[in-house]
Amino acid sequence: MNRESEFIRGMMKYVVLAAALVVIVGVLAIIPRREDKRDNWMVEVRVIEKVISEMDGEQVYLIRTEDKDGREAIYEINEKALNERLEVDGVFQEIKEEKYYKFKMADRDEYDSHYPVVCGAVSLIEGFSE
Repeated sequence: MNRESEFIRGMMKYVVLAAALVVIVGVLAIIPRREDKRDNWMVEVRVIEKVISEMDGEQVYLIRTEDKDGREAIYEINEKALNERLEVDGVFQEIKEEKYYKFKMADRDEYDSHYPVVCGAVSLIEGFSE
């Protein structure tokens, strides 16, 4: 009798553990994941010109670029869009004219800027990808 009760107790322990595991997995599947609500996109560009301009009484760091289809665009480097470890001056100095870069962009309205904004660090690339 003692052996049977130990066997049943052991089986119940595994059943309870399996049920707990199923509940945990179910809860994790239901909980919404924290996602960045900002609408970002990646661009690959060749930097044509870098300019520090004055708009609304403050300095604005701008880069004029060209994509692989030859379309030109102006992007802003904004303190609000960079992560905490990066500074506008540092990112602006890192970017060189006539070089190719890949970086994440955000709409100008999201960061209260004048142009679409560079988000985070920029990556130097050899040229446009296929």
